[in-house]
Amino acid sequence: MKRVKFSLLLIIVLGTINGVNAQTNDISQFQWLIGKWKGTQGDGVFYENWSKINDYTLEGTGFHVVKSDTLFRESLQLHKVGKYWVYIATIENSYPILFTLIDAFDNTWIFANYEHDFPQRIVYTKRDDGKLYAKVEGETEGVQMKEEYLLEKY
Repeated sequence: MKRVKFSLLLIIVLGTINGVNAQTNDISQFQWLIGKWKGTQGDGVFYENWSKINDYTLEGTGFHVVKSDTLFRESLQLHKVGKYWVYIATIENSYPILFTLIDAFDNTWIFANYEHDFPQRIVYTKRDDGKLYAKVEGETEGVQMKEEYLLEKY
């Protein structure tokens, strides 16, 4: 059943893309993500760790720690599906959420899933100082919202 829901979601997400110029066959555009990242977030620290699995997949984890408590944990993937790059986030005890790469420019990658409640967009930017700026944004209950993260390798 999970596989059927995942496949249907993948078809919906990929079906919403029109004329995407961000797609390439080469994973090298994401190589800079490989490693361990961390940054202050509120009263705690947010972490992302990425590793290369093969020429079509990066796997990662993201988690937010306050004192010694892990408040949030997700499994992440950047994966080539057909001709599309897909960012897949799976929060504990939930189904995978797919975001398709819709644009890439100036060291910025934008992934979107306009069918998802929040966020609808995930934006990763490799800054000139080597830091990772990540933003999740979208609309929830008619209100625009965003969360921003500034991470550095450690």
